[in-house]
Amino acid sequence: MSEGVSRGRWSWWATIVGVVLALVGTLLIAFGDRLAGASEPSGTASAVSVSQDFAVAYNTYDVADPDDYKGRLEGLLTDEYREQAFEVIDAIFEALAEKEQTSGDADVLAVGVPVIDDDSAETLVAVDATISNTDVEDAGVERHFRWKLSLVRDGGGWKVDGFESVASVEAEALPQGGESP
Repeated sequence: MSEGVSRGRWSWWATIVGVVLALVGTLLIAFGDRLAGASEPSGTASAVSVSQDFAVAYNTYDVADPDDYKGRLEGLLTDEYREQAFEVIDAIFEALAEKEQTSGDADVLAVGVPVIDDDSAETLVAVDATISNTDVEDAGVERHFRWKLSLVRDGGGWKVDGFESVASVEAEALPQGGESP
């Protein structure tokens, strides 16, 4: 073989290898997190799932059966938060026992995840539920709840480590000129 043919083949192979390496590099940059099993997509989905489960469990109760209620919440809460939450639940259930209050038909409308990293997340949950008690003669009253949940990683899964109610914002249109009536 002549030196020119050998040099041409070498250039051809070098070009092919360069193109393949460039494609592999581009794919790794674009999809490297997914290929490496990054926690973002599955972590977000898992945080949403735990938030939905908590919202349904928290809004499904009968004050006559606090043990059933706490049993359904127990696995969703961190150990530290569980103690605090159960103290509050006991006090609330005691105050509502006379009214025989129940809550059910929990409907999670939406869950948002504004903040997430490897070991913590914050979710915003919108849920509706029907509250019934001795003050309500018919089927019950639909209530609208909005919460901010704090989640932490615990044993590879998410657990609720706190939550707070988010006040609804009511907007009102002002007449032209901007002064309220």
